[in-house]
Amino acid sequence: MEPMPKPLLRRLVLTFLVGTGCFFTGLLFFLHERDTSFFILSSLLFIISAAKAILLGIRIKRKTYFVLEGTCTDVRLKLFRNSHDIVLTGQDGSEHLLRIGKDHKVQRGLSYRFYFKTADCIPTGQNPLLTKAALTDNLLGIEELQ
Repeated sequence: MEPMPKPLLRRLVLTFLVGTGCFFTGLLFFLHERDTSFFILSSLLFIISAAKAILLGIRIKRKTYFVLEGTCTDVRLKLFRNSHDIVLTGQDGSEHLLRIGKDHKVQRGLSYRFYFKTADCIPTGQNPLLTKAALTDNLLGIEELQ
């Protein structure tokens, strides 16, 4: 069996742990303060988080995600925004303009592997702004290649 990619495994574990942490925090408040509404909300958050983790696990197991590899040739920082644009050049010479959050550290000249939910999220020949928006919403993880 092939090992699970590290960025996808990290996202899967963190998604589940966030829900679990919310549940135990709600349980603690319920036992200490008898706050039923907070416990119900934290339980709902746990259920939604667990469902999201299960769906992500199914996607990973079935390999229904899209992988885009290439070298970062340009990083365009955006002032007053929570994202920056990068230009990714593939091995075949094709260029992709991606918008990713500032929490992902990408450097010019390094090779990366991007994981997306679907291949349909990378339209070709369309408006670049629509392409960037679709890529941002479907990004699952980034892995630096050695």
